[in-house]
Amino acid sequence: MILNTTKGIYKLEINYRDAFNLEAFQEKYLEECYDKYQYIVGDISSNILRLKGFDDTKEPNGRFKLIDKYIEDSCAFGCPYFVLSRIHSEKEMNNADNEAPITTDDRFDITPIKKENFDKESLILKTSTKTKPNIVIDSQKLNQIPGGSLPEDLVELAQAEKNNTQNQRRNNNKEQREPEPEQTFVSSSPDFDPSKKEKNKKRNNNNRKNNNRRG
Repeated sequence: MILNTTKGIYKLEINYRDAFNLEAFQEKYLEECYDKYQYIVGDISSNILRLKGFDDTKEPNGRFKLIDKYIEDSCAFGCPYFVLSRIHSEKEMNNADNEAPITTDDRFDITPIKKENFDKESLILKTSTKTKPNIVIDSQKLNQIPGGSLPEDLVELAQAEKNNTQNQRRNNNKEQREPEPEQTFVSSSPDFDPSKKEKNKKRNNNNRKNNNRRG
């Protein structure tokens, strides 16, 4: 079957499960990616068309024989796919015009799913007798820390952490201590001097002591 598309003239070699769609092919085809290939393979999975190009040279990575391996290894099992062969001359077109595309693939045997009749009346639900739950909870063991001793390295680590925490608390307490307030004197007299008051107080105390000695 000859296909005259906007992307060139092709022969539809294989059209498994009617995979070929002209509009989807022309929309997906990119000239700069696929014009260099002799064969174009398209596979459909989840309603998404994917194209892959193969050439017909002697290079091992691009022969037409690798198409079968590509379909088996890289495509979803039993997915619809098609194979296009590019036509370069009118002679090739005349030779391929009378050939019908292959629409079956012997490698995939997909059997249709048959729905079985379901009789709701034949469904029997069996009930079981209720029994009391056999769950025993020991209140003494709830939230109980399991016994045992820690390894020496963990004990040393815990002790070091404890010491560091205590030192940090002491340093914080020292920093938080307020300094003792200084004594301030307020007087309406401009000649008031607190130091003179202390000197007079000491002088009066000395005079009292001398008077007591004389008496």
